[in-house]
Amino acid sequence: MDIEYDTYVAASVNPKYPPPTELVLALKSLVTTSTPAEDVARQSVSGFIEGTQSHPYPGAFHGLLFALIRKYTEQNDRFVDFIVALETLPDPTGEINQLAGFNEYMTEFAFDYVDRPFSDPEPNVSRQGWVNVNAFTAKLHNRGLPTSGRQLVRGGQILRRALERAQWEVYHHPDIDEDLEDFEDDEEEEYCQRRDRFMEEMDIRTLNANAPAAAQWIKYCGKEIYNMEGSLGREVTIITTKWTGKPPGWSKERWAFWKERFEWIAGVTALDRKTRRIAKETAEEMSRIEQE
Repeated sequence: MDIEYDTYVAASVNPKYPPPTELVLALKSLVTTSTPAEDVARQSVSGFIEGTQSHPYPGAFHGLLFALIRKYTEQNDRFVDFIVALETLPDPTGEINQLAGFNEYMTEFAFDYVDRPFSDPEPNVSRQGWVNVNAFTAKLHNRGLPTSGRQLVRGGQILRRALERAQWEVYHHPDIDEDLEDFEDDEEEEYCQRRDRFMEEMDIRTLNANAPAAAQWIKYCGKEIYNMEGSLGREVTIITTKWTGKPPGWSKERWAFWKERFEWIAGVTALDRKTRRIAKETAEEMSRIEQE
């Protein structure tokens, strides 16, 4: 696994902005050994503690961390323990515990996943990485820490993406037509490639990524979600939404609709059998939660 780790890290980082050596070695011990997460956390910021590094979380920190979360499925719990350890380490400066940039990176990069069922050379690898990120974040939410533990709004966004949108049912997209209007008649091949790139993101088979990702939030936070009320965060009205309930936000009615959509996904022939099985099991889990 050591060679695999080294090769993966080398391919994942920007050579112009390499992560500190102590961070690379710390995260290596996290995924390849049983070193306690607290020791790994301390090693990862040792440069800052010893004064050789001005900031505990250099720019490469978050990118490397989430690259490894996507890669190492079996170590998902260890990554959660690592973040919890960073937020709870004895820290006279307060800078380590603040996890500067963590939530911002998640918003801008970790949760910007777009599934490409046809052009991605390894779609199953990409999808597993997306599931890993959601499982990690849902588990982190359950730890309830002040900085890293407030993540349920992200879960609501992922559930909405998977269960409320149905862009594959729309056949005319004026925004795409507008984006493509500058292609000349002799650029038909380029036009088609660009068009297909857009349409690929709307294919029903994107549920092979988004439904299992959404299922992680029910698996790890389902009971809390079932009992939630009030704002779900910013809700933008889109023409392809299947949810028309009022008022917006968390509700038992929305929960029931989400369960119906998981049941629907379980019967979609176009989707992978694994996706359909996960959807079925998630709907069953939601029914169990309702009975508790």
